Amino acid sequence: MQIDRPIAIAVTFFIILLLIFFLAVPEYNTFKQLRTEFGEKKAEFNAEFDYYAAITKTYFDLQSRQDDVQKIDDALPKNADLGNTIYFLQETANENGLIVKNLFLSKSSLIGVNANAGTAGNNIKDIFFSMSLSGDYESLENFIVSLENSSRIFEVTSISFGSESGPPYNFSLQIKTHSY
Repeated sequence: MQIDRPIAIAVTFFIILLLIFFLAVPEYNTFKQLRTEFGEKKAEFNAEFDYYAAITKTYFDLQSRQDDVQKIDDALPKNADLGNTIYFLQETANENGLIVKNLFLSKSSLIGVNANAGTAGNNIKDIFFSMSLSGDYESLENFIVSLENSSRIFEVTSISFGSESGPPYNFSLQIKTHSY
């Protein structure tokens, strides 16, 4: 029995098409899917690598600016060390020629609640001191300048002058500072 050549070619071609369709096409689709997943994983890896590289860069940048970070910590301390603050205010007043008559904590309040953080450690506290001082105007000016130049943030919120006629004058100050 002899098979016609055109029929044999057609049957062979049909068998090759069936083999390609059932064997090669699924493997090619698997290859395309794996290549797509590989691209996604590579993009995810590159994004994480860039993220951690940025964190590392920021960390080393902060380490190189440790003095600046320390100044910020001094300006806005984590705890309200009232003893050191009171001592600083008394010493600064004495250095500028003022006599401290009274110095007391007038009030302390919580401001700036960070709603995103949700912890008590992210709140800034305002601390108010009231001072009664005696001295001349130049000493008071030097005292205020010293407060402005200190590493800690102080705000003089109110000043009132006594009604006596000559030096030394009596001053009442309300000073605000902050802490975490």
